[in-house]
Amino acid sequence: MARKKREKELQPNIKVRLDRRTVITVRDHDKLAFWKEKYPLLEIIEE
Repeated sequence: MARKKREKELQPNIKVRLDRRTVITVRDHDKLAFWKEKYPLLEIIEE
């Protein structure tokens, strides 16, 4: 008998533009702070 699939708890993704052509997706604000140190001019595209 087939088992029912469990639903995953999805965390909100944050789309960030690091520079002119680099866009990444970050899972939480701790990682965002990490990238903010390396790229101080980053901009949040979508939260």
